[in-house]
Amino acid sequence: MILAVFLAALLLLFVLVRHNVGVPFLAMIAGVAVYETWGADFANHLSEWIPGTSAMWIDHGIFAALVIGFPLILYLRAGKSGLFGILRIAVSCVFAAVLTIMVSDRLASIFTFDNLAYEISGFLYSIRGIAMIVGIIAAYVDVFLFHSGRTW
Repeated sequence: MILAVFLAALLLLFVLVRHNVGVPFLAMIAGVAVYETWGADFANHLSEWIPGTSAMWIDHGIFAALVIGFPLILYLRAGKSGLFGILRIAVSCVFAAVLTIMVSDRLASIFTFDNLAYEISGFLYSIRGIAMIVGIIAAYVDVFLFHSGRTW
């Protein structure tokens, strides 16, 4: 249930706010790359320096900051999207689905999943590669169609 609520909340946020999702989507991918490069090692070092803290919670915090926090801040600070109609809704759906795919393993380790959450997680995991490719293409299209209002 928690995964369905997370996916629905993200989808509602992205569809209703109508901001540019291109840069935040690319920031999410960069956050995943940075986390996979040094996130777990950095969490282990921080847990040694800070007594009484668990490396798992520091690891979850670093992951949340890089993959969820910074892209959502960028999304809320972005201008209006250059996309329109069904294309904007489709890009919002892909962004919400890919973000949910990235976070589903972390949510499974924190919360207990019910059958619905496992079904959603399995479906999203099966379309992960396609969703990433479609999302990257849509992010670049959104970035290229974004108009900042500057005059040249």
